[in-house]
Amino acid sequence: MEKYYLWLIMALSEGEPEITRLLKDFGTPDEVYGAFRKNTALAGTELTAKAEKTDLESAEKMLAELEKQNIKVITIGSPDYPENLLRGNNPPCVLFAQGKTELLKKKLITMVGSRAVTDYTRGVIPTIIRDLGDEYAVVSSLSEGCDQLTCLNSLKFDVPFIEVMPCGLAQTYPAGSRSLRKFLLDNGGLLISECLPKTRSSQGVFLRRSRIIGGISKVTLVLQAGIHSGALATAEYSKAPIFVPPHDVFRNEYSGAVNAIRAGAKLYFGTPDIEAAFRRADAAEKNETVKTEDVFASTPEEKAAAKAKFRKTNAPVKQKKEPAPESVTTEEAPSSVTPQDTAESAGFESAEHYSVFCAVRANSSPIGTEELIGKTGLSAEKLAELLLDLEIDGKIDNVHNKYTVT
Repeated sequence: MEKYYLWLIMALSEGEPEITRLLKDFGTPDEVYGAFRKNTALAGTELTAKAEKTDLESAEKMLAELEKQNIKVITIGSPDYPENLLRGNNPPCVLFAQGKTELLKKKLITMVGSRAVTDYTRGVIPTIIRDLGDEYAVVSSLSEGCDQLTCLNSLKFDVPFIEVMPCGLAQTYPAGSRSLRKFLLDNGGLLISECLPKTRSSQGVFLRRSRIIGGISKVTLVLQAGIHSGALATAEYSKAPIFVPPHDVFRNEYSGAVNAIRAGAKLYFGTPDIEAAFRRADAAEKNETVKTEDVFASTPEEKAAAKAKFRKTNAPVKQKKEPAPESVTTEEAPSSVTPQDTAESAGFESAEHYSVFCAVRANSSPIGTEELIGKTGLSAEKLAELLLDLEIDGKIDNVHNKYTVT
């Protein structure tokens, strides 16, 4: 069955939400594969065209290559698959892993934070990690700042560490992290990714990774976060209790963490808080056992209807072209109203956010980053930050690294 799961992500792309729908409608990946081979209208012309370029032999070759590279394939139907991920939206149908996969059965704690680390946070991280028992494992990335310090302290205090990579396992991110990653593996750690081994990091992959880091654990600690910190994206995806160490609430470096507390996060005062959160989660799970078949559950009638509809469709789905929405810019506001006033009245955080939204909305088809840089005049780094904020707020969608209004 592994080769069919691999075929799905090779044909349709890692993290593609359509995969979840197809598995729900057809039950198993081999049934989805068979359906694509019988009819070209299964998922629309764009996805079908991609699927037609990928054969099953390519997936079989990939499996053989992964075995040579000592990369394990954990499918969503595998007993090694992290159960907590099944509770999230669009769970990855495949995780690629190097290292000790048994760590996925431990009590997982996600720890994330900003790249710029204050002295206070630098002292908090080892205090939290050294008090964890053998039954726990820490989940994070190797991004500079809080995440990398979390890894280093986990190694120092012999606490298992799981890195979720924003690229394939054959790639290196961030630059210069190769030696730390090797040291992590040599000392009983684990690397996981939903990306095929040669997939490079990109903004879309970073966002998809956030749903894994946030969704895999039963407890999430936001160690430090400014108002626009990427660590908050992880918290957005977490359905687990979120804890924040007490901070100086008036410092900008903690403004995002303060907002997380306003939204319901709890202050962290020590390991007993984590232990209590796990006890509550375990008690809740006794009444709610999540199985793979529950994630893709459909009644027999629904599956039969899906297959019947599939069999009756013999032509590619015609994509209905929507009329281009009218361009909206802050210049349309009366001269007495500032761009910030216009942005706030429209429900946007800043005039820059609203300007980027308008630039996306002005296009009748998805628009790429380079074109948006030309339209907005923003730097690539600033534009990436604003686009990520708009995605998290649900105002735009990222479709294969191109953007459109939701």
